[in-house]
Amino acid sequence: YQKLKKRLSHRKIWYFSVPPEKKPNALLAIIPLDLSININHQRLLDYLYDHLKNLSIDGNFVKQDQILSIEFMPLSCILNSHDIQNQFIIDCDSIETKEKLMEKPFKISFNKQSITIELRSYDDNMHKEYEKSIKAEKYRELIKNHEQAIKRTSTK
Repeated sequence: YQKLKKRLSHRKIWYFSVPPEKKPNALLAIIPLDLSININHQRLLDYLYDHLKNLSIDGNFVKQDQILSIEFMPLSCILNSHDIQNQFIIDCDSIETKEKLMEKPFKISFNKQSITIELRSYDDNMHKEYEKSIKAEKYRELIKNHEQAIKRTSTK
């Protein structure tokens, strides 16, 4: 139990009070930890439209609000850890746009530096995080019950 307790206290878990909202058209852009450039909302939006343009088959890409919104999630602050990657939630106009963006690696070039930003399905990723949260909560409850049982037996 001590090993489990120690492992749980060192894990960075995203806790949920309710299941995460479903966003079938959304992506997560996972920002690399060692990123030397600052990516803001506008820069990311521009890169995403460039990526869509490069993915278009016929070369007749028309920018038509395929990206509805971009929201920054400072996970390194939320989870109080420097080794957690920050993310952007990218809300697309359709599942087709989302899937198109995920077809090929999302590489950006800036000042002769090439960076790959991982794009993941928002719903899939959030479901995994929610499952981790539930599992961690069950372990915490198990440890708490174990500690209470030890206290009861030691006071008899």
